[in-house]
Amino acid sequence: MQSPFDDWGGRKVAVTGATGFVGHHLVVQLRQLGATVIALVRSTSATDRLRALGCECRTTSLDDPAGLTCALQGAELVFHVAAAVDFGHDFAKLHAINVGGTCNVIEAARRARVRRLIHTSSIVAVGCSDRPEPLDENTDWNLARYKVPYFLTKRQAEEAALAANGSDLEVVVGNPGCVVGPDDYSRSEFGTLCRRFWRGQVPFYFAGGTNLVDVRDVADGLIRLAQFGRPGRRYLLTGHNQTFGEFMRALAEAAKRRYLCLPLPGWSATWLSRVVNLVPTRPGTRPILSPETARLMGRFFFFDASRARNELGWQARPLAQTLQDAYAFWMPSKAA
Repeated sequence: MQSPFDDWGGRKVAVTGATGFVGHHLVVQLRQLGATVIALVRSTSATDRLRALGCECRTTSLDDPAGLTCALQGAELVFHVAAAVDFGHDFAKLHAINVGGTCNVIEAARRARVRRLIHTSSIVAVGCSDRPEPLDENTDWNLARYKVPYFLTKRQAEEAALAANGSDLEVVVGNPGCVVGPDDYSRSEFGTLCRRFWRGQVPFYFAGGTNLVDVRDVADGLIRLAQFGRPGRRYLLTGHNQTFGEFMRALAEAAKRRYLCLPLPGWSATWLSRVVNLVPTRPGTRPILSPETARLMGRFFFFDASRARNELGWQARPLAQTLQDAYAFWMPSKAA
């Protein structure tokens, strides 16, 4: 297999969501490869880091098809990373961004004659299990019954992306696990959880488990998808399957200290979420446990990334390394 890092010098690529966690690391790696990067940003976005990396920033928004078409002019590839990651109940907001925004990017890519679109989806568009068994790309989606707007809209966005694959626009999809790692300037969902744990603010965990993957490996996987992914296919970019108990122990090991964290049965999550959400929080602060995520406690988001390993040559680094680097970012005074 040809190296995914060959022939990127001078290639012009566009990235949506470049100021986010995955988007930032993707831009870093693309620039290291010598690609010319066009970052599609909102008028309110902080672009200092992007400009320092040598990116060209073009101002537009996901609800502006004409602006997107103009911003994509000259790009060979577009990495669509932008999305609303929110486990609240505002379906209209998430649908407008995740589904409507994806459809607008697809149409703009066609009009701008972009060759390939790499769509960043999620494991929530794949499914979950009541048992600790790994799922793959062919799993029947079973999360609609939970009626979580984020799950519904990420699935719909992925379906729209795959349906758009054709002779005028190649589309390939990557489904990352729960993303963690360093340089988390946008304070991602699981990065915030890690920080809270290391600050002693996570006193309990539930049955069930999830899949953890390093943000740098996700960025690497998206670049491999651009080079080797088969049009019209989805690829799991998933790293390490961990029960929540195992994950808490791994977080403690990264910090080299002990924490008191009590195991609770999954059925207790719903009533506990009602209790913790009675406590006032600062505006913009994520709840420790939302009612929407509480319904998923006790389930397993375990996955098998064999397709990405076999077809892309992709590999996730050890989880211990990821968490040590994340700890150094979030808790620099204690990691020094």
